[in-house]
Amino acid sequence: MNITERIKQDIRGKFRENVSLKDYNTWKVGGCAQYLYEPYDLEDLKSFLNITKKEKITFIGNGSNVLIRDKGVEGYVVCLKDSLNKYYKNNKKQYTFEAGLSCMKIAQITAKNNLTGLEFLCGIPGSLGGALRMNAGCNNGSIWENVLNVTIINKEGALIKKYKKDFDISYRNVNLENGNFFISAKFDLVENGLNNSEDIIKKFLKDRRANQPTGLPSCGSVFKNPKDNYAASLIESLGLKSHRIGGAYISEKHANFIITEKNSKSDDVEDLISHIQKKVFEKMNILLETEVKFIGKK
Repeated sequence: MNITERIKQDIRGKFRENVSLKDYNTWKVGGCAQYLYEPYDLEDLKSFLNITKKEKITFIGNGSNVLIRDKGVEGYVVCLKDSLNKYYKNNKKQYTFEAGLSCMKIAQITAKNNLTGLEFLCGIPGSLGGALRMNAGCNNGSIWENVLNVTIINKEGALIKKYKKDFDISYRNVNLENGNFFISAKFDLVENGLNNSEDIIKKFLKDRRANQPTGLPSCGSVFKNPKDNYAASLIESLGLKSHRIGGAYISEKHANFIITEKNSKSDDVEDLISHIQKKVFEKMNILLETEVKFIGKK
């Protein structure tokens, strides 16, 4: 019995071949997954990884921080967008959230229970697993500040518990061995004495709508901010707002956002990213690093 037959026989989640990934990323671009698997639950995921442990595995969540290339993704793509979205209240101030939960949902849950420290997550258009991997942050907050411990799954499907001290955490990056992925995180929070966490979220969302192109296909911020500077300011200073390549263009509202139009190609986005990097380096001698991760065949 080959791997595909074993998966179809033993796995309860959704498993399909040659699936377009345009609906699985926020830019709405890119090619197909050779195989796409959406777990039924954590036990199902463990079984799947045990079967495919020698194969190439790519994890995605909400697809907000990835550029899926036009030629697609070889091997098995595991999407947690509609699974692993449970959460548990450990005690009055501790919550464990699974990796498929959206950052917005986590912000709302903790704010509703008058716990502070994760309100900023409302401004991150992704899910917890990816946010942990890239040390996501905005509004002067970053996700690892309140992490107590995390659970990781490895390529064999084994679960490993780790603590914050076990990781090298830097700006928009966390070290994680290839093939491993964050499955859940426990947060140790504090009560909000001012009882205004929900009001903080409302303000963050209002500011976001005013300053970012919400409602349009983007990945959020494309580039990391260089030390003592802002990527958006550098791009805007070169007059690059609204510059386009094919169906992708730089937002007029916020220069660190790239927007895609219907029928855009992933190559349009990647070429525009390269163009921005080239121009900023030529004029400023600064190499902009991307926050977004590139997935698939070039």
